[in-house]
Amino acid sequence: MVTNEGKENIDAISCFGYCKDCGEIHELPSELAIPHCLELMAQLGEHRRIDFDVALEDADPRLSTDGLYTAMRGRMFGILVCQDAEGKEVILRAFSSRHNGVWNVSGWVPPLVDEHRFVAEVALGNLDIHPLTDLIATLPKESKEWYLKIAERRIVSHGILAKLNALYEIHNFRNEKRSLEAAFYLEKGIPVGTGDCCAPKLLNYAAIHHLKPISMAEFFWGKETASGHRKEGAFYASCAEKCQPLLGFMLCGVNNLIH
Repeated sequence: MVTNEGKENIDAISCFGYCKDCGEIHELPSELAIPHCLELMAQLGEHRRIDFDVALEDADPRLSTDGLYTAMRGRMFGILVCQDAEGKEVILRAFSSRHNGVWNVSGWVPPLVDEHRFVAEVALGNLDIHPLTDLIATLPKESKEWYLKIAERRIVSHGILAKLNALYEIHNFRNEKRSLEAAFYLEKGIPVGTGDCCAPKLLNYAAIHHLKPISMAEFFWGKETASGHRKEGAFYASCAEKCQPLLGFMLCGVNNLIH
């Protein structure tokens, strides 16, 4: 159900970002996407799984929404309303990150990264990180060697994260493609999980498939966050730390599309 908080911000602009290329803030209105979000909420509430398009006997148990009500808590879901080349309405939907470890689900837009390459890179990184972690556990805490190995692990960890970030391909509506690092406009480090939220997934899919975005809205579903800042059924803007620094580049050119 939609909370009072959700009703209060239901008409807000939720998808926007500053583009360093053209110096403008690009945005999408939320209004047209809201009814589709409400329909998606109803489906999630009724079926309690995200693969509700398939028959119950064919459902994947990993795609149940039960996990959203555990200590792991809920996640964001999003809808992007688009037009295709013929002017027909196309509705795209996305979930943030992975659902119970599952990256790709039929009926939902895919991630920005190849799942198999990402998993393989993580496995390689673990070969470097885990021995250091095990060694650190055997050292006297706050000893000179302990500090040295902590610093070494941090360097290795940053290197692994850079390799993972390099796997992401970010598209916009000017037929441009960039790495995650090149598309992220802030000079500070790129937060873990950047590119895995709903808005980047939806816009990337639309850009690749030559769809014109019209409206986007995102809502939270499941057990509220520990801080209480996100509650089930409430609508929220794309996150400031991970999404907005990408969305300016990703939305660039959207207003010039003619369908």
